[in-house]
Amino acid sequence: MVKVRMNTADVAAEVKCLRQLIGMRCSNMYDLSPKTYVFKLMNSSGVTESGESEKVLLLMESGVRLHTTAYVRDKSNTPSGFTLKLRKHIRTRRLEDVRQLGYDRV
Repeated sequence: MVKVRMNTADVAAEVKCLRQLIGMRCSNMYDLSPKTYVFKLMNSSGVTESGESEKVLLLMESGVRLHTTAYVRDKSNTPSGFTLKLRKHIRTRRLEDVRQLGYDRV
């Protein structure tokens, strides 16, 4: 049987992994479909110890999945209105916390 949605245990495990990203800045976001978004996060200092900029792609699909990825997907040529609004309010903001509210799949 194929897994279709994340359950509360999946969300709790992913929250634990995503806590490593706290302090990174959101440099941009892209829409892959009306329910799938990719957030590009960068290290707040801009570079790693080796001199390279640390970039993490966080993929979110509403109600289905939430995880980091190294695979760069094709983005739409023109962003949706919702994506433009996200960019306006979230771009350059720092990720301050990642947590699960109770046992909700938020």
